[in-house]
Amino acid sequence: MKAGVHMYLKSRLKVLLAERDMSQKDLAEQTGLTTRLISEIANNKVKMYPKDALEKIMFTLDIKNLGDLLQRVDEETDN
Repeated sequence: MKAGVHMYLKSRLKVLLAERDMSQKDLAEQTGLTTRLISEIANNKVKMYPKDALEKIMFTLDIKNLGDLLQRVDEETDN
């Protein structure tokens, strides 16, 4: 295979929570989401981000732009 660039999304949730002095558990309680899902998003363990979860997180953290929550990362590959 030839080299290329793959794009993926990286969560900035840990940074956003730290800026607000808020824990993942606090966010889970305020959004109604599970602590497991919050942890998976914060630690970039999800392959697909549930739209409803992102909307709840953005509303709770008063985030207007999805780009403030998810960062685009381009990664070069050898194959």
